[in-house]
Amino acid sequence: MSVKREDLIKAVKELNDVLGLEPRIKTGKKVTEKELSEQILEAVELILPEDNISEETMRVIKLLKGESVEDEEDEEVEAVEADEGLEDEEEEELKEEYAEEVEDEAEDEEEHEEDELKPAPKKEKKEKKGAKEGKPKAKKTPPALAGLTRVAAAALAVKNAKKPLIVEELVKAADELYVKGGGKPNLKESQSNTIKALQALIAFGVVEEKDGVVRVK
Repeated sequence: MSVKREDLIKAVKELNDVLGLEPRIKTGKKVTEKELSEQILEAVELILPEDNISEETMRVIKLLKGESVEDEEDEEVEAVEADEGLEDEEEEELKEEYAEEVEDEAEDEEEHEEDELKPAPKKEKKEKKGAKEGKPKAKKTPPALAGLTRVAAAALAVKNAKKPLIVEELVKAADELYVKGGGKPNLKESQSNTIKALQALIAFGVVEEKDGVVRVK
């Protein structure tokens, strides 16, 4: 395999600098590629183990010696492709696991609401009519995302509150949401972050707090 002139010149310059060659190998236009190759091979004999020679220059030297470098390149390419394949598989697995968790939690919420609420007769008729006409049912908002912070969990607990709650109830709800997102339960940490979230929400006029009771405006 032939080596490009520009690669030969780069290798010569590095050998001149690293080995401190005197006289230095010339790289002028009058110097042929064959002469450059021969002088590089001569300089190789002066390389010591402690000399820091770049991979590019070592590749040029191997090519000039007739040694194969294709196998090394193929192995590097295969290693990179294998790593990318593993990353893609891990990403797909995470997406599937999250989709299953979202679906399971949505089903649990629907069952819980059906047990607590008894719809009026008129509402039942409307729902049956909509079912006959093939109208899609409203989808519920997905639960907290994986990796949810405690402050975000507290804000989400306030948002999901359907009635005024005392601070202790919000702390408990925020802690439960944080656990669903993959965190560990810790009421003390949740209390600190819930207070921070409430202060921000009160400052923005989203909620109001009076006598320990929090109400969404």
